[in-house]
Amino acid sequence: MNLLTLLDLALKSDEVIETIDHYEVSVVYDFDRLHENIPDAYWASSREGGFELQFNERQVLCTIFMYVLSRDGFKPIDPGISGVPFYRSFAEAKAAFQAAGISFRTSANGEGWIKGNLESYAIHYEFNEDGELSLVTAMAADA
Repeated sequence: MNLLTLLDLALKSDEVIETIDHYEVSVVYDFDRLHENIPDAYWASSREGGFELQFNERQVLCTIFMYVLSRDGFKPIDPGISGVPFYRSFAEAKAAFQAAGISFRTSANGEGWIKGNLESYAIHYEFNEDGELSLVTAMAADA
């Protein structure tokens, strides 16, 4: 399994349904009940698997949140299912982006997060106050 390959797939695609079934995940419809013109979204959260999938109003997977450390009731994800590298430090992530020629942005202090823009998606690495990788977020290019 490779979560990254699910980006830009429809909620009802065979690959997404297989993942949802495998992790016994329910899909939650999040609609604009306050009439604020916020687009509808669909969420599939696997606290045991350590990831959360966000689908846009067209039911297309636009964002994958991967919890590297336990947080908000999510257990750590198995890095083997992510489809992206997990870096041990901000410096390692930055060096990898530079070596690969990937354009990136960082937090103001240059240590909290780094976001790389790849051809078909963006990848955001968040590091906690101890410098440990805590959350990896993959976003479709048009998310």
